Amino acid sequence: MENKEQQLLTDSIRDLEMNDFSNGIVQDNKLVFIVADKTYRVRMPIQSEQAMVDNKKNMAQLEYLRQEGCITRKQLTQQLKNVGVFDVDKAEESREQLTKELKQMWFILATKSSDNKMSIEDCSAKIVKIQNELKNIAIEVATQLAPSLESRLEKFTIEYLTLLCTDVQVDGKWNRVWNTMEDFQKEDSGLTERASANITWMLLNKRM
Repeated sequence: MENKEQQLLTDSIRDLEMNDFSNGIVQDNKLVFIVADKTYRVRMPIQSEQAMVDNKKNMAQLEYLRQEGCITRKQLTQQLKNVGVFDVDKAEESREQLTKELKQMWFILATKSSDNKMSIEDCSAKIVKIQNELKNIAIEVATQLAPSLESRLEKFTIEYLTLLCTDVQVDGKWNRVWNTMEDFQKEDSGLTERASANITWMLLNKRM
């Protein structure tokens, strides 16, 4: 990824970390947010929309497979390791270890007692440090694996869901923001990245 794309990814992860999504409010599988003084919302897709996204994703996969240089995540992971550029497996191991440490820190903080040598401030600082390390790993893995077939399909799916499921409020009514993918791609990246981050957050919460 270029530096601009890395920054967009960082901004998206920052949005995902914010509990209130910068004034975002979740109601009835919809998340309302404000960009440039306009009120927007993203929502979960209805069945027909999800079927459309699945169909478009399948078509995109066939198109990507025909392109020269198409590579799977497994193949790319091995190539990155072979040439010494990046070891995805080690990064995942680090992520798993840091996640365990983070859970431990949360437990210590939740059960804090006066006889525990670690202060609340030290524990909170450790949590922030681990969260930042996890964020950096997530960004690096996503950056290195971005050219893979799976990553391209994930990006396509999120963008298409964002296209279908983002509305803007005009005169008290909700209207779809973009009618076509071309409209979506011409839009200011601040809005599309924010909407995509919110869609991603809603999907993650649905799976939990």
